[in-house]
Parts: sequence; structure tokens; C-alpha cells
Amino acid sequence: MRFICLVGIISTAVSVQFQTNPSSDMSADETSTPKNNKTLDVSDESGHELEADVDDIKEKKFLDEAIKAILDPHAFIPKNQDELESYKLQLDELNKSNISLDSFLSEMDNLSLEVCKTSQKALWSYVSDINNETKKNKMVRITAEEDEIKKQYWNILKTKYLRDDTVKNDRNYQRKIRIIKERGTNVQMPQSKQREEIDLMQRIWSRVSLCAYNTSCNNEDSIRSMSDVIAIFKTSNDSKELAYYWKAFRDMTGRKIRPIFKDYVTRMNAVAKSENFSDAGEMWRLSYDDNNFVETVKTIWNEMKPLYNLIRDYVRLKLKSYYPEDIKSDTNCIPAHLLGNLWAQEWQAIYPKVIAYPKHYRHKTFTQGLKSKDLFDAVDLFHQSLGFDSANDSYKDISDGVPSANCLPSSHDMCDGVNYKIKWCGDKITDVEVALSQAARLLGHVQYFKHYKDLSPLYRDGPNPAFHDAISDIVAVQLTLPDHLKTLNLVKASTGREVTINHLLWLALEKIPLMAYAYVLDTWRWDIFGNSSLENWNAHWWDLRTKETGVSPPVLRNESDLDPAAKYHVVSHVQYITYLISHVLEFQILFSLCKKVNHTGPLHECSLYGHKEVGKLLSNGMALGASEDWNTVLETMTGERQLSTEGILEYFSILEDFLRKENLRLAAVVEDMDKSAPIVVGAIVVFLTVLIIVLYCAKKHDLGRKMRSFCGLTKNGSLDIVTNEVPQSKTNDIEGIVEDKV
Repeated sequence: MRFICLVGIISTAVSVQFQTNPSSDMSADETSTPKNNKTLDVSDESGHELEADVDDIKEKKFLDEAIKAILDPHAFIPKNQDELESYKLQLDELNKSNISLDSFLSEMDNLSLEVCKTSQKALWSYVSDINNETKKNKMVRITAEEDEIKKQYWNILKTKYLRDDTVKNDRNYQRKIRIIKERGTNVQMPQSKQREEIDLMQRIWSRVSLCAYNTSCNNEDSIRSMSDVIAIFKTSNDSKELAYYWKAFRDMTGRKIRPIFKDYVTRMNAVAKSENFSDAGEMWRLSYDDNNFVETVKTIWNEMKPLYNLIRDYVRLKLKSYYPEDIKSDTNCIPAHLLGNLWAQEWQAIYPKVIAYPKHYRHKTFTQGLKSKDLFDAVDLFHQSLGFDSANDSYKDISDGVPSANCLPSSHDMCDGVNYKIKWCGDKITDVEVALSQAARLLGHVQYFKHYKDLSPLYRDGPNPAFHDAISDIVAVQLTLPDHLKTLNLVKASTGREVTINHLLWLALEKIPLMAYAYVLDTWRWDIFGNSSLENWNAHWWDLRTKETGVSPPVLRNESDLDPAAKYHVVSHVQYITYLISHVLEFQILFSLCKKVNHTGPLHECSLYGHKEVGKLLSNGMALGASEDWNTVLETMTGERQLSTEGILEYFSILEDFLRKENLRLAAVVEDMDKSAPIVVGAIVVFLTVLIIVLYCAKKHDLGRKMRSFCGLTKNGSLDIVTNEVPQSKTNDIEGIVEDKV
């Protein structure tokens, strides 16, 4: 793995890890999309029609370019490219040569390394100047060749060397063969020449634009891009507006993609079966090196579900005061459009609505003159306290300025064992904890790069797709603890029980719903790939979504919809289960390391700062890269060989105790409100009825005039009570005095 991109949209190509690995702070789906669509029909061999934008074909946004650049090896590839031809010639010579397996592996390592260096140089040049068409095309060509080498690496190996069972079963080769197979096959699936379905689905998804809520949609100002809609979900309190955008987005994505998706499933399963897998889901799961991975995932989720349910119930009870008409008392579900996210995959945007202690709000006062480099310095200092070498060379060139609209924060391994780079976007810091977490993840990936730099190119990665992000997130959660923030010269932070509960809730709203969403999304895809008799795909999605996560659609759905295809990873054949696994690993490793430093209090109070002995354990594990299976790497760090949810459950145990009690209190309040509501409404109705009758009778019998007369307020008797002894000739002089007394 040479490049970690925080937008998180692509995992296997050019060693870019997008949101298939939870290194990202920004969803892949949060990238800007074009506006002002006009339509034309574009047909492919499968007969599918595509709505496209004429202007967008000329000037696409970065997302669409990144998709084609990384995932499509056949796009924009001109002929007569000497450098690429050289790589192809070397590959052909290796295929024709009659050399031993060891020699073949050695030659392929050398070739892969040279391609990697060239690829990363071109990639860095492009992300540093993404509007340069020449740099973009060069990156496309080189990264395409890199993926072609991965595919051919596996094809040559299985054709020429694996026919001999003694080689295939040799323990010295098994790890290498498994990695080559996993990378070669996973590149092959979305990179195959017959990948029209993925191309079409990506284009439909990436070019969505919607008419603004309650507008006629007759000019550019009334068009909303995906970025606009994402921002609306984070800020709007209008449930009708949110429901409109929720449905409109899925009408423009999943509903259009559904007929194409059926052909895609057939195609991907055919590719998987050609590699002796039962279906595409099994082929995906190879990267986790667990023959019972489906059961492993199910066990993990069942252990996490009670905590998730507590968070879900708490959020539901708190949101009921904001949306009493939308959140019904006869169901435990939360309508998906109310959770602050277009996909309801993480809920931090609604934190202000559900905060436990509003007087102890999470936001801190910034230190005057705070700069982005200060954040990286804090992360680097933490790493050095663990015994790691400084990585400040990787971020020395970052600066605070006007960010580019298409900028994507990312970490880069330049493949030479010396140079590592971080792309930072210079965004204005509005939330120190969010920015600090992002910096920690970026620099954490660089530390992982540096630790396995001496391994062969084949092993320069984590042992499974979840490890890179799990390790990086450990420092991120450590740095943002209220007690640790107080020690940094970045913010003026407060501490205490209320602050701690608020912080844990804020963190849980990001991580726990994301784990739930990842479980449901990939369980659904595994079911679709593995069960050809399953027909009601959208109904199956909502069965899983409501049963497992208690999230429901805000409007009626049917089988003309395909709501999972509103997610980028679904239309691009990118795994999502990594979120579930990486968060489990993150807290499992943290829990073990805190035991090593003899921490005895709550896990969320543990700080690893300055403990070089646990830094050594992390270093030993990271230095293994992918040379050992993930069980062995985990054992090196923790002494354990299996995944365990004990760490993450322990970390949030204080929050769990709070939620149990608070949910009972909130439920009682809501129940009292539900019981008293009919009584209050009835009393109001009775009062209004009586008032109407009284007013009617009063008007009919002229009781108002008689009452005013009795009080001395009529025109003929307004001052009778106080002036009946006063001569009429002096009325005006005396009235002023009398009125003053009255």
C-alpha cells in the first residue's frame, strides 16, 4: 500500500485505500458532483441507457476523474509510450522465460517496485495539481499499467508454477501465493475489459444533481449537487425537506442503477467462478484470510448490537422532541433522513441535538494563531514518545491557505524507502478534535509505511485491509481525549464527568453507527452474490436495515428502487466491511497495550504517551507488513490471535452505563407526554368550545355593553362613580385629577 486517500473510495488500484478502509474522515460520497444536467443517451454493448451531461463530458469534476483514473485501465491510454512499453516488454519476457519460481518472484518484485515508483511520482504530481490535464493522463496510463502487472503476476504464477502441487503446498510460498492471488483477482474484477456495468453505474452516481426543495428547477441556482445535499442533511431541521432530498437522491441513483446492477452481479459472479470461488462475495473475503469470515462478522455484530441499540434508542428519544410527527411511539425505528447523513451511516452531525450535557459542549476555544502544522507537530510528538522516528519531513510543506475545491487529504509512500508525503488541503480549522484526528490518521499511515519499508514490495501493506486504519486511529482517539487535549497547547479544554460523557457520545456517534451500516451493507451484498434465488433485493435491504439497526425509510419503497446503490461503494464494487473490523482491531490493540502499561482505570482514561515499551510492540507488528497473516501480526502486538470486541465495549462502558439510566428517564418523560397529550388536547378543545359559547351568548344578549355600564365604563356613565358629586361646569378640571387616581 503506497497511497492512502482520505476520501476513501478505491481500495485495490494504485495501492490507493479509499473508504473501503476507514482511514477516511470524509466519505467518498461527499465529493462534489456536476450541476445543470442536460441529457443524452449513451448506449453500451449491454443495451443500458445513461443520462449524462454534455458539459460534464468536457469538464468533469475530480470524483469522476478519480474513478476513471484509478478504476479504468483502458481510459485515455495513448499508444507509443516508451516507459510503459518497457514495462510490458519486461512482463512478456518473464512470461516467456523458463526460470525457477524463486527467480520469477524476484524479477516480479523488481518490476513491481519500478512501476510503483513511477506510479507514485505521477500520482503525487497530479494530486498536487489536479487541474493539469497532462499530469492526469500520465497518472492514468501508469496506474493502469501497475494494475495490469498485478493481474498478470497472478495469471503467470497460476499458469506456469502452480500446476506442481509441491510448490502450491510449500509453506514458504503459501503466503506469497495468497497475496498475489488476492491482489490479482480483486484487480481483475473491476478492471476487466467487460466492465460496462461498473462504468455506467459510476457515471450515474457521480453525476447526480437534484432540483432544490420547493423550487421550479428552471435555473442553475435551483440545482443541488451531491455536496449541497450532504450539507443540507448536516444542517437542516426541516423533516419534509430532508425526506424530499432523501427520496430524490435515490430516485436518481438506485432506481436508475437497478437494471444495470443485475447484469453486474451476473458478471462479477462469473469472474469469481473462473477463479474457483463460489461467488464474488467469497472472492472479496479472501483478503481477510478467514475461512469462516461470515460467521466471524456475525459474531462481532451480535456482540456490538446491545451498545448500538442503546445509542439508537437514546438518539431516537432525544430526536422525538425535534420531530414528534416523524418519530412514532409504536416503533423503535428512526427514519433514515433524520440522522444528519444522506446514508445514515454516521450520526455526528446531530450531536448538538442529542448532546448529553449542553452546558459542557464539546467545542473548545482555539489557541490564538493555531495552524495546521501545529496539529501535525502534536501527532509527531506523540509518535516520538512511543519511540518512533519523527516523520516531520512528510508534512513540512503543508500550509494554511485557500483550499482547492477538489482537494483530497492523502498520505503517500513514494516506494523508495526514503520519501513520504502528505497532501493537506489547508482548510480553515473549525473543529480542533476533527482536524487533529485527521492529522493523526494521515501521519499514522506514514508511520506504517516507514515501518515496513525494508520488506519486499509484495509485503508492503497491512496483513489485511483493516490494519492500516486500526493502527492510525489508535493515536487519533488518544490525542482527542479531553485529559490529553488539556496538555496540548492547541485549545483551552475542560475536563470532568460531563465533558467525558459528551466526548464519548460524540466519538460513538461516528464509530458505532458506521460499524452497523458496514455490517448491513456487506451482508446484503454477500446475500445478493451468493443467492441467485433472492429476488426482492430492496425489500431484503430494508429487512436487514430495520431488523439489525432500527433505521427505516422515510417514504414507502418498492422493488423498482435499489436503495443500497445510492452508495458509491456498491456501484464501484468496493468492500465496506473494513469499517467494522478496523474499529474492533483499533480498540482491541489499545486495550492490550494499556494492560501492558499497568493501567487500571477505565480504558478511555488510558494514555500511552511516553510508553516506549508499547511503542516497541506496535513497531514489531507494523514492521511485519503483510509478510505474516493478520493473526500472527495481532499476536505480535497483543498476544492474542483472534478478533475481540472486549476492548471497544470496555472503552464505551461508561457511556453505556449512562445511556441505560438516561434512556429510562427519557422514556418515562416521553411516556408521560404521550399519556398527557390527549388530556391536554381535550382540555384545550373543551375550553375553546365553552369560550365560543360564552362569546356567542354575550353578543346575542348584549352582555358586553351591560357589563361595561355596570363598571362605569360606558359612554354615558364612564365617570358616574367618581363624579356624581361634581358640578357639570367643572367636569374638565376635575376629570384629570380623578382619572389620575383611578
